[in-house]
Amino acid sequence: MPRYAFRLCLLALLMFASVTTFAPRAHSDAASEIQSVISDQLKAFNEDDTQRAYGHAADIIKKIFPSSQIFMEMVKTGYPPVYRAKSWSFNEPTPLDSGYSQIVRLTDEQGRTWSALYTLERDSTGEWKITGCRILKSEGMV
Repeated sequence: MPRYAFRLCLLALLMFASVTTFAPRAHSDAASEIQSVISDQLKAFNEDDTQRAYGHAADIIKKIFPSSQIFMEMVKTGYPPVYRAKSWSFNEPTPLDSGYSQIVRLTDEQGRTWSALYTLERDSTGEWKITGCRILKSEGMV
């Protein structure tokens, strides 16, 4: 019986170690993938690559904006800091029930700083897609 208890404790310890070892790695992998998707879309906006930028949008966004041209025009007129970001940096993403939220610090063409709150979810193929973006001017800016 003591040998069985020892094996059970060892198994529990190994399971705990694997969860604590792989959970941060999974979060780190997701963070890297999410930030890569956002960066690629921001680069696509800067290059006026409508198809590439639109390709990162989730189906729910594509239902609202049914073509890449309509989508690009919406971003151009409604999200100028995103459309022509000169630079950007990322905070740590936050897990949500169905994906992640990601705060991105943007600098626009005039040098003003903005915060963009992105939400992303995996699609049916497992790729991260952008489900929303909300922009706020950073505090302390005129």
